[in-house]
Formats: sequence, C-alpha cells, structure tokens
Amino acid sequence: MPNVAIGACVWDGFGKRCAAMGRLPNASSRSAGSSIKQTLRRVVQLMWAEPLLHFALLGSLLYGGYVVTRPESPLQITVPKELLAARRAELLRRDGRPPSESELLAAIADYIDGEVLFREAERRRLGEGDIIVRRRLIQKMEYVAEALLPREQPSDEILSAQLRRHPERYALPARTSVRQIFVSYERHPKDALSVAETLREQVRSGHDPASLGDPHPLGSVLPLHSSSELSQLFSPQLSAVAMQLPEKEWSAPIRSAHGFHLIQVLARQNGKLPSLEELRERLLLDYLEEQRPLRRRQAIDALRKNYQVTYGGGGGR
Repeated sequence: MPNVAIGACVWDGFGKRCAAMGRLPNASSRSAGSSIKQTLRRVVQLMWAEPLLHFALLGSLLYGGYVVTRPESPLQITVPKELLAARRAELLRRDGRPPSESELLAAIADYIDGEVLFREAERRRLGEGDIIVRRRLIQKMEYVAEALLPREQPSDEILSAQLRRHPERYALPARTSVRQIFVSYERHPKDALSVAETLREQVRSGHDPASLGDPHPLGSVLPLHSSSELSQLFSPQLSAVAMQLPEKEWSAPIRSAHGFHLIQVLARQNGKLPSLEELRERLLLDYLEEQRPLRRRQAIDALRKNYQVTYGGGGGR
C-alpha cells in the first residue's frame, strides 16, 4: 500500500503514523532498521544451530544439577604427627608395649573432640561479644604485635647505665659461713636452754664441737649464706647474730622453731657489685622488660595507623 500523507501524518500498511517535530521518517531509515533486525535474527539463528552451543548449555545444566544435589563433603581434621608420636610414646611408657590402633585412637579422641567443638564454635561465631574471648585475643595480639616490631640490641653504654641506676638490684650481699651446735626441743623438751648453755661452756673450754649437741638436718658446718638465706633456714635472730659475731667466737644460745643453736663464724665474704660482663644477660633481660610498655605503645600506634576512629557510633567494627 503506498504511503499517503495527510497533514502531519502518513498512512501506510501498518496504520497511521504521525511525524515528530514536523518530519516524517524516510524510506532509507526504515530500510536500515530492517536490515539490522534481519542481521541480528540471522546471527541468533546461526548460533542456535551451532552444536557446540548446545553442548555448552547442556553441560552447564548438568553441572548445576550436580552442585545442587551432591552430598556435602565432610570437613577434614588432620591430627598432627607430633601429637600421634607423643601419645604413642606415652602409651608405650605406661604399658611397656606398643599401643594398638584402637588404643591410640582412644588416646587422641580428646584432641579430636576439642577440635570439632572449636571449629563448630568458630563457624557459629560464638566468640563474638564474649568479653573473655575478646580479652584473650587482645592479649595474644599484643604479644604478636610486639614480637613483630624490630628490636635493637642495647649497647654496652645502655647496659652500664642500667647497672648504675639500680646498683642495689645487682649487688651481691655479704655472706657468712658458720659452724653450729644444735640442741633439739624434741630430745630436750624441758631443759633445752640449760643444755645449750652447758654446751657453750664446754666448747669454750676446748671440747670438740663435732662431738657436742644433737644432729641437725643441715649439718654442723654451713657454707657461705646471706643474711636473708640464714633467716629462712633458721630465724632472723640467728641471721642478725651471724652477721655481727666476731670470727671464731661462740655465740650465746639462739632460739629457733626447733631448738637452740650455738654458732661460730668461720668465714665472711663481703658484698660486691659484679662487673658488666658478669651481669650482661641479667641486665639485658631487665632492660628489655623495662622497655616493654614503650614497645607495646609503639606496636599499637603502628597498627592504629590502619584505622579511622569515629566517635558516637554504636560500637563494633
């Protein structure tokens, strides 16, 4: 049917079409659109007729059905070989023979149970919101962050300054070696003091001290001990006397929890401050311990650079 123009509209085989903005589509534009449509239709027909496309679509459908219907594979727990060796050695030491497979499996059942429970708790995110878990993770991260921070070994000058700042911490105390004559409450429940006084007179008059008194668990001759050590072994009173008593002189009876003691100072060693070489390892440990708060602050500051902090929110991450 020929196009018939009536005013601003055109009658064709498809009905009435009106031109926009006063212009009518010409024959060339309509033929170009029809050509594009035919080309696209031809491409789709060619692709649909391609066997390779059918194969790809069928394969995709089969794989999708397999993914949907396949059974879930079980989660895997690998028992470390070191743990197996340790449990096997424990059973061998306990039973005197190599363990059977069932005995070994029973011995590691607690590890497997714990691993299952841990993984399930982690999968369910049970640790979130738990203040104890949060505190523990913070402590572990503090340790890791500090360990990853580069550490410089302090120089001898720094260690010497550490020694000068705390000489009382590193000074070796004076020590005293004593001989004792012991009178036990157990053997002399009523007259231990009078027996001790009698023995003092005897030893001062020349009797052999090794033949006098009762046996003591530490023996009759004690090597060099500091004042605090003597206080722990006997009593503060005996320690004070031992530090002041002139050498070779016998003391008056000194009471302790178990009886009376007569003591004689055999030797003394004055206190001294050890050299840097003697204290190097201890000074290094003390210095690093004093630096821990500073290193902790540096480690946290390095991590905080990765975060932007806002205030007034609802918490969380």
